[in-house]
Amino acid sequence: MTATTVSAPTQARNVLASEWIKLRSVRSTYLVLLFAAAAAVGIGYLVARADVTHSSMSAAEKAAFDPVSSSFTGLGLAQLAFGALGVLVISSEYTTGLIRTTFAAVPRRRAVLAAKAAAVGAVTLLAGELIAVATFLAGQQALSAQHLNVTLANPGALRGVLAAGFYLAVMAWVGLGLGAVIRRTAGAITATVGVVFLLPQIVHALPAPWDTRIGRLTLDGAAQQMITQHPHAGYFSAGPSFLIVAAYAAAAIAAAAFVITRRDA
Repeated sequence: MTATTVSAPTQARNVLASEWIKLRSVRSTYLVLLFAAAAAVGIGYLVARADVTHSSMSAAEKAAFDPVSSSFTGLGLAQLAFGALGVLVISSEYTTGLIRTTFAAVPRRRAVLAAKAAAVGAVTLLAGELIAVATFLAGQQALSAQHLNVTLANPGALRGVLAAGFYLAVMAWVGLGLGAVIRRTAGAITATVGVVFLLPQIVHALPAPWDTRIGRLTLDGAAQQMITQHPHAGYFSAGPSFLIVAAYAAAAIAAAAFVITRRDA
C-alpha cells in the first residue's frame, strides 16, 4: 500500500478549513458578535444623544469636542466580547478534550494555532469594521441634533473608524493567545479583563509623569489614540499607537506559539 503524501499548502488549507468550520458552527460565535454590535451601537448612540441633550457647550468646548470618540463610548463592552470570543476559540477545546483530537489529526501544533489565528482574525476584522461603521453612523446621527456630527470625509474620522474595527480584531487575537497560554476559559477572560481594564486604572494612579509615559504603552491607552481626533498630551500619535496595539496581538500569539509545543494537551 502506498502512503498518500499531502503537500504543505494543501495541509495548511485543510487545517484552515477545519478551524473555519469550528468557528462558524458554534452558536456562541454569533451570540458574542451580536452582543458586541448591540453594546457598541446602542451605548454609543445613547451617550452621544446624552451629550447633546443634557449639556450646553460653549464655542471653545465645541471646538475641543471629539465626535468620533464620543460615538465609540460603547466600545468597552464590545472589546471584552471580542476578547472572550478569542479565548473561547481554543479554551473550549481544552475544556471538552477536543484539543487532543485536533493535535492528533494535525501534529504540528503551531500550524493549528496559526489556522485559528487566521480564521478568528478574518471573522473579527470584518465584523469589527462593520460594527465600527455602524457605531460611528449611529453616534453621528445622535450628534446631528446639535450640529456636532462629522462625516467619514472629515480629517481623522475614517482613520478612527478603521482603527476601532482593527482594535476589536486585536482583542480577539489577544484573547486567543491568552486562551492558549492559560487553557481555562474563566482564567483567560479574567486575564484579558486585567490587561484591558485593570492595568490602565493602575497606571493612571501613578504619579506624573509616569502615568503618561507608561499609560501610552498600555493597550487601552494606545487604542484610544488610534481612534481619537484629539490625541492626549504626552501620548503617541495614531501611527506609533497602531504599532503598539498590533504588538500586543503579536506578543499574545507568540507566547501561545512558545508554550503550545512545550506542554501536553
